[in-house]
Amino acid sequence: MKTSECFGKGLLRKIPVEKERVESSLDLSAHYLERASGNLKIEYYDVIFLVAYNSMLQSARALLFNDGVKERSHYCAVEYLREKYSGDKDLGVFVELLDNYRQNRHATQYDGQLVTEKEAREAVADALKFLALAKRKIK
Repeated sequence: MKTSECFGKGLLRKIPVEKERVESSLDLSAHYLERASGNLKIEYYDVIFLVAYNSMLQSARALLFNDGVKERSHYCAVEYLREKYSGDKDLGVFVELLDNYRQNRHATQYDGQLVTEKEAREAVADALKFLALAKRKIK
């Protein structure tokens, strides 16, 4: 599905840009990242992965809100970023990671797919880098 279809189906919609909403998503991303890191001590790797994904999604949402777009679909959020920032090599790497994590999150959350320690740690590291990049792009 293309971004235009996402808008047509109401899965993406234009909204006024509100800096408070952007900042709130960045703050929530940092909060989720802190929670994911905290779970490393108790080795809840599936929880770590899911919360790290939520951190990445909030970073993505901050970018969308900064563009005056609200999402109602994780898939459409990824497609929007993929299309809007197609010329941005740095962001493109994280858009593809986000899409991979989106698919793996589904398998973990709904199918009980196991997550290894390595995968959990990589997700936290990627979420941290994506948050930092989103902050740089928004400022």
